This record gives sequence, structure tokens and C-alpha cells, in this order.
Amino acid sequence: MFQLTRTQALALVRTSRSVQIAVSVFAIFLIATMTMLYNVKTINAMIDGKQVRITTIFGTVGQALQHSSKIELYPEDIVRPSRDTKVTKGLTIEVTSSVPVNLSVDEQIFNTRTPANTVGEALTELSTRYGLEIKDVDEVNVSRSDVVTHQMDIKVLRAIPIQVSVDGKKLDTYIAPRTVADALKKLDISLGTMDKISLALDHMLEPNDQLNVVRVENRLETVKSEIPYQTVAQAADYPVGLPDRIVSRGSNGLQEQTVRLTLEDGKEVDREILGQRVVKPPTNQVVSRGTQTSISRGGNTISFKRAYVMRASAYCMPGGTTATGAPVGKGIIAVDPRVIPLGKKVYVEGYGTARALDTGGSIKGNRIDLYMNSKQEALSWGVRNITVYVQ
Repeated sequence: MFQLTRTQALALVRTSRSVQIAVSVFAIFLIATMTMLYNVKTINAMIDGKQVRITTIFGTVGQALQHSSKIELYPEDIVRPSRDTKVTKGLTIEVTSSVPVNLSVDEQIFNTRTPANTVGEALTELSTRYGLEIKDVDEVNVSRSDVVTHQMDIKVLRAIPIQVSVDGKKLDTYIAPRTVADALKKLDISLGTMDKISLALDHMLEPNDQLNVVRVENRLETVKSEIPYQTVAQAADYPVGLPDRIVSRGSNGLQEQTVRLTLEDGKEVDREILGQRVVKPPTNQVVSRGTQTSISRGGNTISFKRAYVMRASAYCMPGGTTATGAPVGKGIIAVDPRVIPLGKKVYVEGYGTARALDTGGSIKGNRIDLYMNSKQEALSWGVRNITVYVQ
């Protein structure tokens, strides 16, 4: 009967264990290989419009892209569908790559990346990401429509509200803090040598400042104007107080003045006469003026202070009483006290001596009313223009 020696038996056991281990390792390797081959999937990735085929064993889009040697993925890149989407065979992934940019907002600096295409889109995306609250009115060193480029420097200055008044227009606008001189340059407002501004040129603008620009200009003009004629009176032999009588009519002269006008926003605020000349001298008007203070009537000389041409009517109211309390009667007249004071003695042409003792509702100005002893006399008198001499 066949028998193994002790040494042979031990060798056989050792050989059997090695075989077992080798078989086990091979089996594990085979299973892993089959599992990996089962899980391998090929997906299509569109990277910035270029197609890249990726073979991966990872389960999500993010893992597949992160472990692919064909692309370099950044957290800021845009991936569609999302990174946690499960990978399936034939899946198409779209990736929009981000670019590095240097963003400064006033005193804050951000060295970051953005997938945005234009500066305006980048500012919106970065403002949301970092909570910067960048507004459309804030100033940017480049146009918001410019395409974002690699390592682009984007500088933002926060704007403040100010009010500007210039050239007849009022403007509510926003501008980054700067001196008034720089603000005028930024707003394309030029100053003339005489223009005025409400704030000093070196003043640093603050929120809600009001900047008023007043346009000042000097203008030379030739101004023509009349020279009024003078009236020269000559003594005449008729009662004083009666209207002047024209001897020769006057005429205005004409002069030219050279004037320097100062205008502020088109409105004249000052004028200076630089010179003038007489183009046509005026011609004086000559009148005769009464100087006579006495007249002779019925052999009597009547002295007076002045005479009036008045509209005279007549009335008859027997038994009546005047405004002064005196009874009516021949020689009493009604007057306007503003012209002839009550109580004055007068001489009325065609009526005789009388006294102003009454008034009347219709007796205004150069009007008088003469008392007659009868209605017939009053009717006969009617209404006429006469000369009244106030003594």
C-alpha cells in the first residue's frame, strides 16, 4: 500500500494552500474585472462646444468629470445636467468652463472664476455669489457688454446719487465719489471762464449733493432809446389854471448806447453803459400858460387864485337845504369838494358871484350845479361848459 512520508505530507499540504490562495486571488480579480467591465459606461461631454468622449466607472456626472484625465473641472464651471445626476450609457453632458478674473469692488478684492460670457453677466453672477449687491448704476472700468477674458481685471466703484442742474436741465444721476472737477469731466460738462458752480472744484462728492452750474456770459449790445422832449412854458394873458395852449409841438430825440450785458443762464442780471451818443436831439414843446389872476366884469375887478373850465348844470328846489345846512337860493352852487372846497367864493361866467355850499351825487370832478330861482331858468340854462374863477 502506498504511504507518504512525513516530509512528503507536509509538502503536499503547503502546495495545496498556495494553490488555494492563488485560486482565490484569481477569482477575486476575475470578479472585480467583470464587475468593472459591467459598470464601465461611455458618455459624451460637450466642453465649451467641443465633444469629448469619456469612459468611466463612476456613478455620478460630477465623479465622472472629476476623475477624467481629458478635462480640467472647476467648481465654478457650469455642468448640465447637474453634477449629482446618475451616469447612464450614452448620456450627453454640457460643460461651460469658467475663466479666472480679478474683481475689485471699492476696497474688496476677489481673485475668482466665472463662467459668464460678458462682464455684465459676470457681475450679476459674482454679486449673487459673494453678496456684493452690485447695481447697474455702479461704475465699471470696462463695458458691461465686453466678453470676459482670461485674468481680466474688472474694477467696480459704487455710485452715489447726486443732482445736477446745468443748461436749463435738472438731472438726477449716479456717479462714483470723486471731486467736482472730475465729476464734471465724467459728465462731459465743460465750464466757461465766467461760469459759476455751487460746489468747489476740489469738493469730494457726497450722497445727494446738489451741483448747480450757472452759465455766465457778457454781451455787447447797441441800444436805441428816445430822449423825451421838455415842455417850455411862456407867460400868457389869460386866467391862471386854464389848460396850457400849445405854441409849437415837441418831438422826442434818439440816442444810441453801447451796453455790456451780464447774463446768467440767459437772463440779464446786470448792465453797464460803456458809451452813448445822441443820434437826434429832442425838440422842446412850447406852450403858453395863463398868468392872469383878475378879470373885469360889469365894471368890477374880480381877483381869483385860479380858474377852471367846468361842465355846469342847473337845478331848482325851493325850500331845500344844502349839504352845509344853508338854505338853497340864488348864488349857491354844488361842487366836488375835492376840486373846490366847500365855503369857497367863486365867480361863474354867465351866472355871477356864488358860494360853494352844496354837493351832489353826480357832481364829480370838474362839474358844478347852479341853483336857479325857477325851473324855467334851470331848463333855460341846460348844461354848458363855462369858466369858474375860485377866489
